[in-house]
Amino acid sequence: MIKAYNAESKIDIPESKDMELINRYALRTLSADEVFCFNIILCDNDIDRDFERFDEQSLKVLEKLIVGKTGILNHSMKSEDQSCRTYKAELIKDGTRKTADGNAYMYLKAGCYTVRSDKNESLIKDIEGGIKKEVSISCSSGKKVCSICGSAACNHIPGRKYGGKLCYKTISDITDAYEWSFVAVPAQRRAGVTKAFTKEKNMEELLKSVKSEKSVTFNEAELKMLCDYLDTLKEQGVDGERYREMLKAKARKGFALAIPELEADCVDEILKFASSSVLETLSSALEKQVSKSIPAFSQLYSEEKNNNTSNSEFKF
Repeated sequence: MIKAYNAESKIDIPESKDMELINRYALRTLSADEVFCFNIILCDNDIDRDFERFDEQSLKVLEKLIVGKTGILNHSMKSEDQSCRTYKAELIKDGTRKTADGNAYMYLKAGCYTVRSDKNESLIKDIEGGIKKEVSISCSSGKKVCSICGSAACNHIPGRKYGGKLCYKTISDITDAYEWSFVAVPAQRRAGVTKAFTKEKNMEELLKSVKSEKSVTFNEAELKMLCDYLDTLKEQGVDGERYREMLKAKARKGFALAIPELEADCVDEILKFASSSVLETLSSALEKQVSKSIPAFSQLYSEEKNNNTSNSEFKF
């Protein structure tokens, strides 16, 4: 079974597996209509506005540490500013994009929820309306390594270029993740609420999931990609069938010339289930057989080797 969902409007409907994860943090079992779910990109490995970047190992550590952590406003330490909870996270590698320094792009994506209540109604509307969107993660790290000299302690200034090379710091040795917050201007340019948790698949991945899973859910972009692919296959199938019919006609002619005693119905049965490659081979072989048995003569051919007289064979 294939399901499609509208990524533009239905980002807040949790599935049963999401509810299982969410209820690990609730004191009582919550139902799907009691919670509002949304997804955020927390951080990536690209150079940010502060000329810092996370390395892959840091993102892998944060993927585990951020689950269960709270979402707040403006990194406030006040409990009344707590608004959400992170219930899942995934490190996603995007093979279609590179970072500013030429590395393969990857980002940390998280699923979050908040309880539907009078208090949170305004927050939910702001998230749905795209007002509350940008986010920033708070964590601690053991060191920041300079891109110029590879040192954790140097005099190079992030943002400046040295010998044409940009100076930035790589954050590594993550020791803890505290929270993430809605902010006005995040250091990470792409950090913020996003419409779908699952990354878009390429065609090979889509087909693999259709073959291997009993129930598959596609977002609109993936469904369109699949429909376009099927339309292309349909057009190619029509062209392929025309080509097969052309090969069949060529093979029938070959049989008629090479084996004239073979009945037409028998020939059709032979050709009925033959693939294009088999028809190509068969047509070629019959054509060669016919050319051997019926040699071609030149218009100027004469049995007499030296006929320099009257050209009588061309007289009418």
